Amino acid sequence: MADIETNRYNKYGDLIAVDDGYTIQELIDIVLSRIRMIIGLTLACGLLAFTVSQFVLTPYYEASVKLFVNNSRIGQSDTTSIGDLNASERLVNTYMEIVKSDTVLKKVADSTGSVVSVEQLRDMVSTQPVKNTEIFYVTVTSDVPENARLLADQIARDAPGEIMDFVEATSVKVIDYATLPINPSTPNVKLNTAIGFLLGLILSVLLALLLDMLDVTIRSEEDIAGLLDIPVLGVIPTIGPSNGKETGYGGYSAYRRQHEH
Repeated sequence: MADIETNRYNKYGDLIAVDDGYTIQELIDIVLSRIRMIIGLTLACGLLAFTVSQFVLTPYYEASVKLFVNNSRIGQSDTTSIGDLNASERLVNTYMEIVKSDTVLKKVADSTGSVVSVEQLRDMVSTQPVKNTEIFYVTVTSDVPENARLLADQIARDAPGEIMDFVEATSVKVIDYATLPINPSTPNVKLNTAIGFLLGLILSVLLALLLDMLDVTIRSEEDIAGLLDIPVLGVIPTIGPSNGKETGYGGYSAYRRQHEH
């Protein structure tokens, strides 16, 4: 199949035909010719991502409590039906909404001495069910690890009593209380740094290709042949002294002056 060609005009208005696109070898040559720029930009982006993640972004910590939804109807008979188990699983979603209600959050805020307001606490609290179980987590996120654990434990103490007032014949039991978080959950410095390196590599390679596309310098006879689609009949060599201080016509003139006297 013939190569796809596109029409292009030179500065004299002549129509010329050039190949459309790069070969793999050309792409490799372009990357290698600007490898220092690519490495420099990649390192700079990775270092920037590390610096921002480590020293600029505020670290946040998570503390979680694990709660169990208990359907008191289970155990009243000798057999436990699938319907009873499904009812307990459905209650998980109801319980999670109650935990995030103003009633529960206000009691937690008051019990902890108003460390945070109800509005702030609502943004800090999240819930997540454990799939195919009657268990769910309540997680508190804070920039102070001690506050995250304090508030999570207080929710575990206050929420079951409040839930009992809304949902009859059921209860919530605490499986695990919160532990003091040591490492921040966000930002993930290692992940952000890796993303920075990757983005730097991609952007630097794209920049190298863009610079090559914008560069219209003719460096060799192959460039002329490819640009004008005509054969090259001859090449004028560059003549200069052995020390290489001058090249081209100026170098040739100096060479003649040196040997004529």
